[in-house]
Amino acid sequence: MVKNYKCTLKEILLFLIFLFPLTVYSQIEDSVWHANRSEYVFGIGPSSAFTDIGGSVLNGTHFLRDFNSSATRIGGFIGYRKRISNALSIKGIITGGEIYGNDNLSENTFRYNRNQDFRSQIIEPSIQVEYHFFKAKNKFKQDTIIEREKGHLFRHWDLYAFSGIGAFYFNVQGKYNGGPLTPPGMNINEWYELRPLSTEGEGLPGGPSEYTPFAICFPLGIGLKYVLNKNWSIGLELSDRIWTSTDYLDDTHGNYFNNSEILKYKGSIAAYFADPSKNLIADQDLVGQERGDPKYNDSYMFVFFCINYHLIKHH
Repeated sequence: MVKNYKCTLKEILLFLIFLFPLTVYSQIEDSVWHANRSEYVFGIGPSSAFTDIGGSVLNGTHFLRDFNSSATRIGGFIGYRKRISNALSIKGIITGGEIYGNDNLSENTFRYNRNQDFRSQIIEPSIQVEYHFFKAKNKFKQDTIIEREKGHLFRHWDLYAFSGIGAFYFNVQGKYNGGPLTPPGMNINEWYELRPLSTEGEGLPGGPSEYTPFAICFPLGIGLKYVLNKNWSIGLELSDRIWTSTDYLDDTHGNYFNNSEILKYKGSIAAYFADPSKNLIADQDLVGQERGDPKYNDSYMFVFFCINYHLIKHH
């Protein structure tokens, strides 16, 4: 059996502590470096959610082991990067996008029978610190044959890793996903906001507390950039949120609540989204049975194609 793994907050802090000596070393190494380099940064690419809904055949997995290509959506960012040393940059960006999951796309028997789906729009400002393993040269010129022989072809490439902290807002919605019954008054083509529906009894008598649509995240990733000329560069960036402070990106966290109470307080549409199961597994949706996995918080990931515009300081 594959052991499930997710990064803990302790592991994140250890990683940041590991980066600190590299930061100090680069500052000492570049204490005589005075050039300023700034650029506007833009990115667009696919997004993927790692939550309780959808995913792969494995339960509770994360990152590529829970990746489902059919559930990818689109995201993008805009921001500003400031080079503070030869090896360090600080980047402030605003990321926006949509994440999606659907139990019907999963080969996991439990998830397929549960039959939930969701989409969530995310808006996330963040601050990130980049460590550059090798940095593209400031000046651009055509490589000569001699430079190629000397191995200078890498002079236009920039490989870097980054980590940071961000905050984000999410708005989770659900859509009719099939099932034994269609609730009266439901438009099967409409997306419904799920947080007000208390699908696990949030805010109802005897239920858990309501959750907030705001959360904290820790971006972590790696990027590769190629300098086209003195003003423009392009690149690829893998940007994962290895930890977030919420398990409600998909409106699924704990156990099934009494559906009669949800129907009483919130109506038939809320009762459907609380339990749209296909009834293929006996007693899976009884009150108190597992609906989500509260042991692990949700996360998400982007792969960005990046375009950067360099601001050249003239002396």
